[in-house]
Amino acid sequence: MLHTTLRQVEVFVATAQKGSVTQAAAAIGMTQSAASMALADFERQLGILLFDRIGKRLALNGDGRALYPKAVEMIERAQEMEQMFRGDGRAVDLRLGASSTIGNYLLPRLIGQFRAQRPGSRLRLDVGNTQHVVNALLHFEIDIGFVEGPCLHEDIVPIPWSEDQLAICTRPDDPLARPGGADADALRRADWILRERGSGTREVVEQLLTSQLGEIRLAMELGGTEAIKRAVESGLGISCMSMTALAGAIERGNLVALPTPFLSLTRTLHILLHRDKHRTEGIDAFLALCAQARTGAAAPKNSTG
Repeated sequence: MLHTTLRQVEVFVATAQKGSVTQAAAAIGMTQSAASMALADFERQLGILLFDRIGKRLALNGDGRALYPKAVEMIERAQEMEQMFRGDGRAVDLRLGASSTIGNYLLPRLIGQFRAQRPGSRLRLDVGNTQHVVNALLHFEIDIGFVEGPCLHEDIVPIPWSEDQLAICTRPDDPLARPGGADADALRRADWILRERGSGTREVVEQLLTSQLGEIRLAMELGGTEAIKRAVESGLGISCMSMTALAGAIERGNLVALPTPFLSLTRTLHILLHRDKHRTEGIDAFLALCAQARTGAAAPKNSTG
């Protein structure tokens, strides 16, 4: 008969996430010696080793990787049991990961709405490019992912969420902004500023532009939407990004969205879930809020021409 404790499972999960017993112990409020003993007892009770020792770092082996999602689920179910007997029974902890446009412009409002509905809830939002979000989801570091690019990994379930309108942008005094100035040939000759590789926006934009314009001239790669907007405002080139991200700069008159009726510039935003992830009540509640908020981004208002 196994005599595994929840604390042992917690140490195992924390060690898998941190890569060392010392860091795991600090994360869950234990001494290093107590955490080491708990992990050793856990492995002894199971009759297997769960980690490969690589120098000072611990990495999950095959058995550890197989056990990890079940251990995470056990911890989450225990947390749900505790939440049942809290004052309102509604506060939850959620870890969200999002690519930049969604994380910076769409999710903050939804997080605010969720916390208003469930006072005391704690939500962590990790913003990075699409590949960063996918990796975090695969390692169970986040509960829900939100990305602008497609994901075909066999362990991830993509859920189409919302349609996002893109637009090509430039400075108001750019010759491209003159009536009739932004034809296909002019766009092909322009200097383009795009996100770094691994970004969902970069992948989608490249696919959309090259399929409709052919090869474009890439002048610069930058690691964030705000940096690209500043570069375009400085006259270093043109770009293509979400109207959601462009709205403020257009309203201030710093940028304009070029009229390009000959191009189709729409993408689908996706919610990502790990196939083996336990769907807690909190996850389902946040997904329900996202479904209620599902809307297509508005078409450009302040286009030239």
